[in-house]
Amino acid sequence: MNPTTPTPTTLPWPGGRTSTPKKIMKKYIACIFALVSLVGCATKDDGMPYGNFTETDMAGLTQFAKIQGLDLEVEGRNLYAKDKSALARIFRLSLAFKTLDRNAQTYGQIVYSSLLNLGETMGVEEYSRVLDAQDPEVRQRVRDFLYYPMTRLSREARAHNVQQVRVDYPTLFPTDYQFGQNDPIFKKLS
Repeated sequence: MNPTTPTPTTLPWPGGRTSTPKKIMKKYIACIFALVSLVGCATKDDGMPYGNFTETDMAGLTQFAKIQGLDLEVEGRNLYAKDKSALARIFRLSLAFKTLDRNAQTYGQIVYSSLLNLGETMGVEEYSRVLDAQDPEVRQRVRDFLYYPMTRLSREARAHNVQQVRVDYPTLFPTDYQFGQNDPIFKKLS
């Protein structure tokens, strides 16, 4: 076999090097964390409403999810391949959180980022359809995670943004949605 021909377990890199998919995924995750850290240093409004998170935070959330029966690494890959079932499973994980601790904040950032990314690739309407197919408790909790960044704005900015979000994303934040309603994590923040 030609040494530059990829085998089923290795992938080619420029210069004749090869790497396994697991090594590539580790490099990919390291690049994501580096980019997140860079963005966090560059600007105050950095798209990180739950704060910057570290590799340790992500590992903690991954372990927490495994205890709940969800392999977050696998589901994350499936999610960005536009797997709606993976998105639904990640949404359902939201009910496992009892406080807005570090795991919940890391989860919140992932869900917030998924809306930004998947909203671009699959559309907010499709994202909303997956959310609408969930149980009412899941819909409320996920919407609360997505809405939470607005609660950190000044009253004036919040009033403008709430109105705009409801106009721009009526299926994601329907008129009957109320932040923190019957949600022990977010109720005290509403």
